[in-house]
Amino acid sequence: MVSNCIQDVSFSDCESSHVGKLCLQMNCNSDCIHVLRSMVAVMTARAGMAELQSNRVAIAVDELFANIAAHAYNGKPGRVEFETWIGNSEDGCQELVFNFRDYASAGWGGNLEEIMKAGTEVHDPLSPGGLGLRLICSVADRCEHEVCADGNRWRLIFNINDREQLKGGE
Repeated sequence: MVSNCIQDVSFSDCESSHVGKLCLQMNCNSDCIHVLRSMVAVMTARAGMAELQSNRVAIAVDELFANIAAHAYNGKPGRVEFETWIGNSEDGCQELVFNFRDYASAGWGGNLEEIMKAGTEVHDPLSPGGLGLRLICSVADRCEHEVCADGNRWRLIFNINDREQLKGGE
């Protein structure tokens, strides 16, 4: 049930702006994915993304949330703070940003640069584990991770201005 997911919601700077920030504090369980998908749909629509790109964003967000639930919290209940907004990058391009903050007892110790270099090419036989982050990194324009004293912070960034070719072409 979705009501078991949400701990707190805020919609800062959203009243008359298409670039407001949506914030959500939720319990980490599979029912919450419906709430996240709704937020992705709202934000990708605000960003003017085509359906194909919106679906790609949803896949990356779903996969990251699933990784937090499965690996950070080992399938047990845990708190996740989720924020999303449309902002400007340092080079002036618009971007859609998704932040995840978990409070798991252990931080992820992997190397995102190695995962990004590997891309989606798999030369060894497929095996469970490790492919989710490859998928996330291949879909997002940037994926960032920070180990905190009390958990992890993840950021997925999707460039908006470069998406025009996706509306008609793929």
